[in-house]
Amino acid sequence: MQFILNAIHLHEGIACFVKNVYFYGINRGIMRKKSAQFLTMLILMMGGVCFSGCDKDNEEDPLGASRPNYNMLSDLSKGDIGLYLTEWEWANTFGITMKLSFDRQECTYTYQENAASTKITTKYTYSFTYPTVILTPENAEESVITGTIVSGRITLADEATFVNAQKETVWKKLTRKK
Repeated sequence: MQFILNAIHLHEGIACFVKNVYFYGINRGIMRKKSAQFLTMLILMMGGVCFSGCDKDNEEDPLGASRPNYNMLSDLSKGDIGLYLTEWEWANTFGITMKLSFDRQECTYTYQENAASTKITTKYTYSFTYPTVILTPENAEESVITGTIVSGRITLADEATFVNAQKETVWKKLTRKK
């Protein structure tokens, strides 16, 4: 009887051993898959943290927003530079653009409505002595326009306002773009 009990006990032990090895192997495979997925996710998350930490965005530098944007265009107020190759522009959100481009002796004024695809171009000859620019139209029927330029401000763009002979504002305030 002892022999039978020992045999049953041995059989149960072997069965238990086989069962444990079998399940351990399965669990080990599952654990390998889970650990591989975990390691993959961990690597992706660490890479994301590293790359987002290296971003040169203004969010990292809260004082950068208070830093002034300097006007890098040439200073017209010194009087040694003319209006040659300068461009002045006014644009609004409704699709209207006014642009004034200067060449050596003449300038071109362009009024454009993007929605209606209307474009009006007028040519002027000009004379410039800071801060005044006088625009004489090629068409004799139009009036002479006098502009006043504000330049030399370190943190603000150059601006120009224009009036006709009756001192009425002709165009919006134009800002220098180049």
